[in-house]
This record gives sequence, C-alpha cells and structure tokens, in this order.
Amino acid sequence: MDDFEVFEELFSFDPIFAYNEQTINRILKCRRSMENELFIDRLLKTLGIEHGHDLYPPRSNQDLRDLHQHIIDSSSPDHHKQSVLYYILKDVLDDRDAQQPAVDFAKAVFLPERYRIFMDGIWNLDRAHFAKAVDYLTEPVLIPTFPEELIYTLCTHSDQHDDKLPLAYYYTASPAITSPKVLKALFSVLAKASVTEAFLWARKQDGSMNRILFEQLIESILDGKEGEERAKHGMELIQLPFSKEEEVWFEAYLSEGKGRNLPGAEDMLRIRRTVAGRTRAIADSSNGFGANTSDGMDWSSLGGSWEQGSMIAR
Repeated sequence: MDDFEVFEELFSFDPIFAYNEQTINRILKCRRSMENELFIDRLLKTLGIEHGHDLYPPRSNQDLRDLHQHIIDSSSPDHHKQSVLYYILKDVLDDRDAQQPAVDFAKAVFLPERYRIFMDGIWNLDRAHFAKAVDYLTEPVLIPTFPEELIYTLCTHSDQHDDKLPLAYYYTASPAITSPKVLKALFSVLAKASVTEAFLWARKQDGSMNRILFEQLIESILDGKEGEERAKHGMELIQLPFSKEEEVWFEAYLSEGKGRNLPGAEDMLRIRRTVAGRTRAIADSSNGFGANTSDGMDWSSLGGSWEQGSMIAR
C-alpha cells in the first residue's frame, strides 16, 4: 500500500470514522493508571511528535486526521510510521469488534513481523492486558525496545502484581538496567519470588546499589505480612552466606540504621549472630530466645528447624 499517506485510503473502510466515547475513556483511564504515559505516547515521541497527550486519543474524525498527518509528516522511516498507524488501526477493534483493518494494512505494506508483534504487545500493554502483552513481548524475534519502561510497568501495574509477568519479560529480554527506580521495582518482585535469587542478583549490581538492594531485601521481609511465609523468608535470609562486607551492612542496618525499628529487627539480628557463630546456640541462650514469638515471627519454629538440620554448614 503506497497510499497509506492518504487518510481516505487508509480509512477506506470508513472515512468518517471516529473513536467512540467508551474507547476514549478507556484509553484515558489506562493512561492515568500508568503514571500518565502510555507506550503510544513514547512511540509518538520517537517520531518527533511532541504533545502526544493532546493528539491521542483523537476525540473526533478531524482529530484523527490531524494525528494521521503528524505521523505522515514525520521524518522517521516508513516502517516506523506504519507501525504506529497499525497501532491506531487496532483501535478499530475496540470500537467494532473486528481487527481486519489492522491486519489488512500490515499485509498490504509488508510490515515486518517483529514490528507487528511488538506493536501487538504494546497495544495490549496500553490496554492493561498484561498477560497477553507479555506473550507478544517475549517472542524471540523481538529486539528489546523500551525494556526498562516495560519492566517498571509490569512490576508496578500488572494484574494483582503477578510476579511471573515482569520476571518472564526480564529473563527473556535480559536487558541492562541502569535506572535505580527500575532496579528497585524489579528487585521487589525478585524478593517476593525468591529471597536467595534476589540476594545473589543484588550482589551483581555496581557501586552503592548492591547495599541499597541488600537493605531493601531485609526491609521487605521484616515489613511483610505476618505469618509462615514471613518466617520462612526470614529464615532463608539469615542462613545465607554473607560476605564480611554484607555482615557489616546487616549489623549496621538493623542495629543503628533505618531498619532498627522494623518489627522483628532485634530478633533477626540476634539469630543471625547465632548462625554466623558469634554467640551461643539458641537452645543454650539464657534468655530463652528460642521459645519466643515476637512481632509475628515464630522464632521457636525457626530454632526447631535448625535442630532438624536445616541450618547451613558453618
């Protein structure tokens, strides 16, 4: 299709087409929920189109024509412009329960498969269809685009904070992450999935970020919901083989740092000292520490698990 630059040809199925109110409101609601920036807004910026919020979603047929013209006037390569037009044509699916215009367009302009798959993923992500979006965005043919933004969105906005979605994308795309905000968001998801994996992942981070994430891991456990899972995660953490530097961080954070007022902080510190071999075993403690339940953490059950041989070798 050489005439995609002509609005009447692109929208030949309905030259007076306009988004209905329901579709517009749905798009605006999703934008608000995603910190006021959709991925289509980012894509418009890559085309050199500023103020995408004012252009999308178009409120009338004339607004749609204006958006189309802004895209056509971009100096970007045709397949970039066609990708954004494909995204817009997918909006017809929302209005008419039919995706034929987008499919026909992609075939007519020979839109490369990786561009079509990426746009399918981005469109679903912008509609908060997170699981379906990840299905597209983890296709091997794709080159990671907006990886940090994608990870942050999946970590903070996916349904019920489903840990599987951001981790599936992260492990598939394997992007380098430099944003502290994104590192912390991803680490929070990692910590919920596996304390040990989060601990080892934090070690790979450069500079002060390693310590920041290490302390975040401690906080996420002690500040978590009381119960068996919290106790399990606490036990997993204090049995990990800390380096000398990590021992210092652990002591400092829980004895004099921001973590000293967290529920169970003192108990965790004392048990870690026992695990590290710096105090007598809990069973011999003069304080009867192993029989206490403190701040929702049943330390007696932890002590019992040690007696059953679960404590790591010294």
